[in-house]
Amino acid sequence: MPILSPKSWSLAIKLSLTITAVVAAVGFMIGAVIVAQDWKRFQDELGAKALLLSEFVAITTPKAMLRKDYWQLYLSLKNMASRRSDTTGGHEVITAMILDAEGKVMAHLHPAENKMDLPFSPGNRIEEELFQQAMSTRSTIVLSSGGFSKRGFQEGVVPIFSDQKYMGVVRVRLSVAQLYEKAKDSAMIVLALVFCFVIIGSGLGTIVSRRMVRPLTAVTQGLEAVGRGEMTDFTPIPINERDEIGHLSVTFNQIMAELAEKKMLEEEIAMSEKLVALGRITAGVAHEVNNPLAGLLNCIDTLRKHPDDKKLINRYLPVIDQGLHRIKDIVHSLLVGLKIEESHETMSIQHIDKLHDLIKAEVGERNIDIIWENRTNKDLYIPGKIEQIVCNLLKNAVDILPQGGKVVFCMHQKGPQLVIEVSDNGPGIPSNIRNQLFDPFFTTKTNGTGLGLWVVYRLVQSMEGIIEVMSDEGQGTTFHVSVPVITMKAA
Repeated sequence: MPILSPKSWSLAIKLSLTITAVVAAVGFMIGAVIVAQDWKRFQDELGAKALLLSEFVAITTPKAMLRKDYWQLYLSLKNMASRRSDTTGGHEVITAMILDAEGKVMAHLHPAENKMDLPFSPGNRIEEELFQQAMSTRSTIVLSSGGFSKRGFQEGVVPIFSDQKYMGVVRVRLSVAQLYEKAKDSAMIVLALVFCFVIIGSGLGTIVSRRMVRPLTAVTQGLEAVGRGEMTDFTPIPINERDEIGHLSVTFNQIMAELAEKKMLEEEIAMSEKLVALGRITAGVAHEVNNPLAGLLNCIDTLRKHPDDKKLINRYLPVIDQGLHRIKDIVHSLLVGLKIEESHETMSIQHIDKLHDLIKAEVGERNIDIIWENRTNKDLYIPGKIEQIVCNLLKNAVDILPQGGKVVFCMHQKGPQLVIEVSDNGPGIPSNIRNQLFDPFFTTKTNGTGLGLWVVYRLVQSMEGIIEVMSDEGQGTTFHVSVPVITMKAA
């Protein structure tokens, strides 16, 4: 299953994650500040203890340094280190030393590694820097190294003076290992509290975000209902708050209520239009059929009264035949139109080219030029309704053309649309009747039924296409049809 992109996540999830991230970030920042402050405070306290030990040793060393009593100086350091539990709070004394003004070792807590009366030798670059700082100071300072690590230390440095003469320096270094463990425990407690706050904040954030997004979810569902045309089934969003989302919900409820009312009115109007259209068709059929029927009845009544009059028989039989064929054509056009409109059959695009010969045959000996341009893919399959559309448009164009007329048929594919254009150089359509072209039984031809263009219009509508008419009186007419082509192979 593909992983959804964060852009496709719901707003409730995004808000929950955002609140969780903010709470976590703020919590960890506060925790980091607390741990850093604790560590700084612990170091300051340890530095003060190291400085206190150095001062304790510095008080007793001037006379021994003047006498060069190395043993007494060593005992001062040893006694200081042995009483560290009382003075340092249990912190380990890493090292301690007394150096003279030239940097020579007067006493060291580890005498085997640092010979007396010899220059002190730092072991690395960091120790060299600390040594230089210790020897250059003339006031008490605290030196530190190691950062947040159990290998770090705090060193108290106290210069030694006798009668205002600088004699050397005392250095006492305490380990921060115990502080490190204490700070680590404090950090774990802070992290645990932060984690608890994150869990609580995430839960509250989820509840709050869902509560905030619930009206927006209802709005989204309502908009989807609008897209599906189901506004009448919409349930108003409950208004529990008076904030911006509450105002949005109120406005949305009003819009949806108005859309639902509009939808109902549109459905009522559509039903009324269907009834009107049905009435017009019924009236048209009654009118078109009733006229020849009245003539037929008169002819039959006359022949009944004069059954032996051959002149009347020869006169009225063609009239009866013409009237019956008229009724047959009307009924046939209606039935064929309805049958094709309900059809879902497909056909090859090459079937359209066969209409070329059919229209030529219908033109017969008349001097009418037919220009045929089919630029579509020959492997394309189209709805069968298109054949009837093209046939009706071509017959309509040929019927109105005088001698020397011209019909141009052009068909091509434009993206998913099949475009059909039938043009003629005939008399054109007057503007006052252009809106009636697709009405059933409306015709300007003497023997026309007025159903050809009506069938074309119904077929185009059934395929969700469009049909347009461009015509100027005396300049010819062009019918432009565009229908979607969704079938690329035979059904």
